[in-house]
Amino acid sequence: MKKDCLDIQSCRIRANEEAHLVLPEQPYYIILIVDTKQILPEWRNWICEQIVYSKRCIQAMVTGHECSIWDDVLDETYVAFYNNEPPINTCFITTWHENETLDEVIEFAKIGMQLESISKLVILQIE
Repeated sequence: MKKDCLDIQSCRIRANEEAHLVLPEQPYYIILIVDTKQILPEWRNWICEQIVYSKRCIQAMVTGHECSIWDDVLDETYVAFYNNEPPINTCFITTWHENETLDEVIEFAKIGMQLESISKLVILQIE
């Protein structure tokens, strides 16, 4: 992947409102920016399920409020989706980036995207 070939899809959603994510049909990386403390655990689980169930997300990076909890929920959702036996030939990585700017997280994503030849980056801002 060339640096100038990065395809970024960005969207904002309101916490706790029904939101069906429109996720790419090809492999992608996602950055979740959590800008609110007012998130119901059930809603967080539902958003994480949409990402994991897409089966195309290679890496999910979370920054903002309770980013480490989002990271844990994404991991747990992934493992549960495969009944505690994720396939060996698939890859799903989660990271959390407390106190990092969006630019820093994007730079982190670019490194992995270049290694994996992935050009699609989704930025999901949760307000």
